Amino acid sequence: MKATTLWIVALVIFFTISSGISGVLAYRYKAALDRAEQAEGQVTLQGKVIAAQLDQQRVANELSNQTLQANQRTQANTERVVIRYREVLRHEKTCDFAVPTDIAHGLLDYTDNIRTRVLSGTTSQLNHPSVTPAATGELTYCQAVLWLHPLLSTIAQANEQLLAIRQFEKQVIANPPGD
Repeated sequence: MKATTLWIVALVIFFTISSGISGVLAYRYKAALDRAEQAEGQVTLQGKVIAAQLDQQRVANELSNQTLQANQRTQANTERVVIRYREVLRHEKTCDFAVPTDIAHGLLDYTDNIRTRVLSGTTSQLNHPSVTPAATGELTYCQAVLWLHPLLSTIAQANEQLLAIRQFEKQVIANPPGD
């Protein structure tokens, strides 16, 4: 009888230990499944975010290329117009008349102020104009005429860039990431 009792006790202990181990293994298996599902969800979400970012980058590149081409056309046209103006002004007798000094200095100061405000303030990065004032520091009417078209061209290029930014923002708002 003692052997049978001992045998029954051993079986009970064995089943208790095996059911405890099974419970622990089942719990660990369930936790591993939960972590795997959570990781799959994160990977899926990251894939959607990356896809949205790629789409936004594609749109930005397309708009950037369109703007660059438009600005290059504007710049080429400006150079042709300035060359044409120079030809016309070369024969003009009033070309060397100076703009009144206070007006010329005001224009030059305003131009420098705009350029230094827009650029980071380092003079090495300034985009110096192709037409500079006369050596005496006077601005002639012909120089003013030659400045007008490049100035308007620069404004047109800036407007093209702003338009591209607005188009990009509209497209990003219309198709936000995660949809």
